[in-house]
Amino acid sequence: MKTAKEMLKNRPVITVQDSDSVQSAAEKMADHNIGAVPVLENERLVGIFTERDIIGKVVAPGKDITLINVHEVMTRNLVFAYADDTIDVCSTKMKGANIRHLPVIDGEHLIGILSIRDLLAYDMSEKEETIEFLEQYIFTVPPGMEKKY
Repeated sequence: MKTAKEMLKNRPVITVQDSDSVQSAAEKMADHNIGAVPVLENERLVGIFTERDIIGKVVAPGKDITLINVHEVMTRNLVFAYADDTIDVCSTKMKGANIRHLPVIDGEHLIGILSIRDLLAYDMSEKEETIEFLEQYIFTVPPGMEKKY
């Protein structure tokens, strides 16, 4: 089974600083077509900023997105994965916390973020490989058992 680190291999890490404006963070999320960004204070992971944060903590209360910094509305209680966690462990963490994005750390360094979409794609790929294997097993005629005409 793949690890979180293997899933994130060769993927850029898109982050924002805690001092960035909500407007700036939302633009970065839109530019990269992502639903969440890890929030750093200098190089240290201090939170995550998600679409839910924008809607629930900024838009719904009618706050001005140009005047609010990310640190004011980000989610601080982080659930994260370690680089060597398996995909099953990551999935369990996400289900248990009812979250769709999971930051991944290696030691004290952020190496990326997994989304529920990443886990679903991996799961589908695994199932497709299993189906292909089973089809080959079912439809393969063992040597010496072919019909002879």
